[in-house]
Amino acid sequence: MTRITLILLISILSTFGRETFNPYKTTEEVPQNVEDLWDDYDPRKELLEIELIKEWQTKDVITRYVTFKVGTFKGADSRIAAYYSFPRNSKKNAAFVWSHGGGQRAEKNRGIYFAKQGFATLDINWLGRPLKEGIEKNTDWGNVDPTQGPRFYAKSLRKGWKHNMQSDDHTIDSVASPRNSNWFLLAVAARRAITFLEQQDEVDPNKIGFSGYSMGGMITSLVAMDSRLQAVVPMVGGTGFKYVDFLGGIEGSSIKPHFKHLDLYKKTMDPEGYWPLVKCPVLFITSSNDFHSTFERIYQSMNLLNHSNWRVSSNIHQNHGPGNEQWVLLNLWFEKYLQGKKINIPLTPLTDLSVNGSVATFSVTPKHKENLVSTDIYYSYDPNSRTRFWIHAEAKGNKLKQFVDIPIHKDLPLYVFASCRYRLKESVQLERGNASLFVINSDEKWLIPEKVNLKNLKVISKEIEIFEDFKNGIRNWSSRDNFSIKTYKFQSPLAKFSENKNLCLLIDPKNKDLLVTLRLESKFLSRENNIGDFSYSQKVQGDVPVEIIVPKEAFKASSDRKLEWSKVATFQISMIEEQTKQRIDLTSSGKNGYLKSIKFIDSINN
Repeated sequence: MTRITLILLISILSTFGRETFNPYKTTEEVPQNVEDLWDDYDPRKELLEIELIKEWQTKDVITRYVTFKVGTFKGADSRIAAYYSFPRNSKKNAAFVWSHGGGQRAEKNRGIYFAKQGFATLDINWLGRPLKEGIEKNTDWGNVDPTQGPRFYAKSLRKGWKHNMQSDDHTIDSVASPRNSNWFLLAVAARRAITFLEQQDEVDPNKIGFSGYSMGGMITSLVAMDSRLQAVVPMVGGTGFKYVDFLGGIEGSSIKPHFKHLDLYKKTMDPEGYWPLVKCPVLFITSSNDFHSTFERIYQSMNLLNHSNWRVSSNIHQNHGPGNEQWVLLNLWFEKYLQGKKINIPLTPLTDLSVNGSVATFSVTPKHKENLVSTDIYYSYDPNSRTRFWIHAEAKGNKLKQFVDIPIHKDLPLYVFASCRYRLKESVQLERGNASLFVINSDEKWLIPEKVNLKNLKVISKEIEIFEDFKNGIRNWSSRDNFSIKTYKFQSPLAKFSENKNLCLLIDPKNKDLLVTLRLESKFLSRENNIGDFSYSQKVQGDVPVEIIVPKEAFKASSDRKLEWSKVATFQISMIEEQTKQRIDLTSSGKNGYLKSIKFIDSINN
């Protein structure tokens, strides 16, 4: 017995302080592809050393705030904090890891919500940001740092974000290596989180998934190949090809400038190398103008999968903010593939794009037409998907199949897809709000000419005076809060607006004292066209519609650059009632709304 104890003690001492990864000392040792990078890593090998910090109990849910070991790097342990929530049902539950986005944190209420839906969840606080509950014990990365700097992580070792391959005093390897990227360490932490779940008594280890938002979506893409996962849902993050510039020389459209060792990044850390290895079902939730998971890159990434069990769901004219018609699919996807419920999630609609001379014909055939509410086809010639105005096509056909003829223009690309909206059998209560509909995108089709000349966008555009008459409601707009509205219409490839004219809004105050605020932004245009932000506010009152005329000079600028209508990416309008400070709902703008129309008129000086 004494001999066995001695052997165990020697074993423990020999592993104490052992590095999770043996550092590479020469460039020849550095892996050159994803498989070799992860080949010798076993996320189950090291003990998790779980520490329970605090527990909350209700009649339905137990939530535990825990920390556990990620690994040992540069002589110190890295530990991550998380909320572990599960139903009080004495069952082995389906479970998933949730990874928050950049600048965000783990949330206890999220886990409670999903526990009430029958899931166990582990919400990892990878950024190390202080928690709302005010608990001091938190994520401690030790001698490495994959976070976003001291603004979020008090123990930060760098001033900001590090995703390049180069070495410094806080990297695993002393030579350029993918293990020096923050994304690698976060992927290690995420795979350890999967290990945590599969070891819990309340979890069925054969029914585990992974999801995350923004940076959490990127993390999802890097761990989706883990064979323990049965389904994944990356949200507004997780695309490959992040190093590829948009067509036409749009400056600032990729992360290529960040990398001294670009080829190594492409082969080992960009999701382009990971998606071909993913075998489980994939649901990609996004927004049509997302800055992080840009639209074409999503479909390029899904096309890398070696199976067809994937879907994309996006809201239109929005950036980095999926709506409830997208969020509800997170529930449905995991209910179907983790809980095993018989849920009918329509397949990606079939599409076709054919060319006859200078006309392209796009057709879409939605699946599961019995609960299909609508099909909308959108297209554009603008390669900048971050600021693209999606033109709504007037389609022909019927509910079974729709098609549209779209002109092809010289040296301009064409992008087209369909958005299919379906009705749920019953409304679903979400963590925030509820949903009675959900959206499934078709595949995106595109035509790319041999050369792209963005100057031709000006050739096909025509000057218009009526900016918006709201005859189709806010179809060309979006609303994140169901009050203010935003559009990308200044970037419509079919319209241009005279720089000599003033903006004119027709507003019906309806006997209220209103404060109208206009906000213009140029963010995400090609770098030379980013002229900053502009804002304007005006009080409006009365019992009849009134026009407010706003010359460009009336806008307050965030920089010393002058406002140009052609360099406006987004246009947002909001109103509040002055006395009550209540926000005005602009989603019903038009005939019966507060906002009647928007147009351009000649300047008084002209």
